[in-house]
Amino acid sequence: MRKKTRYKFLFIFFIIFGLVWQKADAAPFEQDGPPYTYYFPVVYNFKPNPSPTPPSHYSTSWYMTPQNIGATSTYQMGCQAGLQTVQLSGIQDSLIILDFGQPWGNSSYLGTILLRETREGGWKITSDSDITIAVKNFINGYMACSDHVSKITVGIGTSNFAFSSNWSVTGCPEGTIRWMCYENNAYDHGWVWAAMTRNVSNWVDSNNYENQVTVAGANDIELAWNYPDNTVAWVDGFNDNDNNAVIFYNYGACEGCPTRNNPNSNPTLVNGWTMFLAHYTAWRVAPAWPIPEIYLNNGVHAKQWAYLSKWGVDHGYPKMVFLSAMTQLQACGGIDKSGCLTTDNTPQEAWYQLYNEVNFWPSTSLEYIPWMTDIDWP
Repeated sequence: MRKKTRYKFLFIFFIIFGLVWQKADAAPFEQDGPPYTYYFPVVYNFKPNPSPTPPSHYSTSWYMTPQNIGATSTYQMGCQAGLQTVQLSGIQDSLIILDFGQPWGNSSYLGTILLRETREGGWKITSDSDITIAVKNFINGYMACSDHVSKITVGIGTSNFAFSSNWSVTGCPEGTIRWMCYENNAYDHGWVWAAMTRNVSNWVDSNNYENQVTVAGANDIELAWNYPDNTVAWVDGFNDNDNNAVIFYNYGACEGCPTRNNPNSNPTLVNGWTMFLAHYTAWRVAPAWPIPEIYLNNGVHAKQWAYLSKWGVDHGYPKMVFLSAMTQLQACGGIDKSGCLTTDNTPQEAWYQLYNEVNFWPSTSLEYIPWMTDIDWP
């Protein structure tokens, strides 16, 4: 997603060119407050809806696994997304995140360990080069099968997840095999992820796909998955190498964050996280845009994210702009459903939960949330 010329806290709604607004780089430990400049992604055909209702359709995001990483599979996935634009009426605008799993690297290259990847005989890494090829195949499939006018934003996803050979995810003690437990590794991965995102974005332009396709990075940042220092390092690595040309979506969770029902301006969060750092990795750092997971049926996830926006406003920062909610309804309908008894919001339910919560306070209110996306397994 291209970062545009700098404007201060300004909404411009165009039928074709969408929303443009930019936000400034702020170092993670600068707490002096505004002024800030905001980098807003272009959201095509984004118009305020006078009667707030969800978008007419939701997209399917994907967990990328050994079963769907191949050239034929990724092309077919893109074609499937393209065919949806033919089957639905009108020009659509969608977000699809391809989740390639947890960051990992070795002395030769950086990449990820795919979900459902075998761990027998060592850690199999899918390199950033292989991820680049997979994303390009997906985009080629979309362009071949789409209506040739609808828009899609492809988020190239990873996470801040750190676990070891014993599958533990709590903390990063010395002597364990946890690649993302080291700040230098995390920074390097964010740096490479930004370069990869720029590479694919430039390829989109060179193939004259830019009128339909936009590319962004993405990271499933969850506070329970890693310490803040490592996560901030990844975010800073991306920010330092994005060349003001691409953004990334934080499609994670705000575990332990307060809500309006249980307010707390300075809470103790999990793994040493603070509201300041959670806000930084989701919004205040220039390329970050929040696409929050809104899984819980009781609406707590939406309340946590809305409160994070309110916390920011109360501390002198602009309100957060949420472009979508992320749900897992389709994923819950596939594999083990036992973990989904209370976390299988429909995209529409999540949209309403998030919309209603951010509009609880005038200072955080949004006229509209333009996207819905629901993640699935292959």
